[in-house]
Amino acid sequence: MNIIECAEQHLQSAAELFNDYRIFYEQESDLPACYAFIRDNVEKKRSRLLLLLDPAGKAVGFSQLYPSYCSISMKPYYYLSDLYVDRSCRQKGYARFLMQAVTEQFAAEGAQRLTLDTATSNKIAQHLYESLGYEQEQVYITYHQMLKPAG
Repeated sequence: MNIIECAEQHLQSAAELFNDYRIFYEQESDLPACYAFIRDNVEKKRSRLLLLLDPAGKAVGFSQLYPSYCSISMKPYYYLSDLYVDRSCRQKGYARFLMQAVTEQFAAEGAQRLTLDTATSNKIAQHLYESLGYEQEQVYITYHQMLKPAG
């Protein structure tokens, strides 16, 4: 297995995985929109998209992280927004390998922490994250307000 940062030549593979990821979260398939979204994120450096390659070099998983800063610690951190491994590669250690590589890479770059959310129903992901040392938030409460477009 190998981890690479998504570049222009990987956009189609990344978009296909991202489309599958969205379907997993009960969204409609929309490969052209997924391609445009991933391309914009990579080109504009809005996110860091890491691809997991199987031994044959095929992209079989990805993680997408968004940079941010913690005002209290005055240090950078990353929000791990997306993690996905193709169904055919699950339960083989691929997600663990990807998460460990993400942790090592961003720690080496000086990030203070990695933060993520997962669905309350996604018990497999919760087990993985907890086995890797992630702790469920106990201090802060997260709120969301869904905004309506102006005008």
